Amino acid sequence: MKRDPEKMLQDIAARFDTDERLVVSSAYGDGGTELLFPRLVRAAMNQCYDGDAMASRYAIWANTVRDHISAAIRLIENNKTDEGYRLLIAAHNSLSAFSEIQKQLDPLTSETEA
Repeated sequence: MKRDPEKMLQDIAARFDTDERLVVSSAYGDGGTELLFPRLVRAAMNQCYDGDAMASRYAIWANTVRDHISAAIRLIENNKTDEGYRLLIAAHNSLSAFSEIQKQLDPLTSETEA
C-alpha cells in the first residue's frame, strides 16, 4: 500500500459520509441490478478458498447492492413504488446474507461457538 492506510480509509469515509446526496464510487464499474446473489456467492466462495479475487468480487457485489438502491430511489421518485421497494428489499436481504456469511466464516465466531 503506497499511502498510510488509516489516512486513506479516513479520506474515503469522509468523501462518502453524507445523507444529502448519492455519492458513486468509480472503482469497479460493474454493478447493475442483475446477479445480486450470484455475485455475493462468488465472492464468498473466493473468501472460503483464499482466492485472489475476493476483494474485487466483494466490491463488484457492493456496487450491485448500490445500484439496486439507486435504481429503487429513481423508481420511487417516478411513482413506481412497488418496483422500487422490491429492489430495496433485495438489497437489504443481500446485505443480511453477507452478514450471515461473515458470521459463518469468521474464525473468532466459530471458535467461541464450538
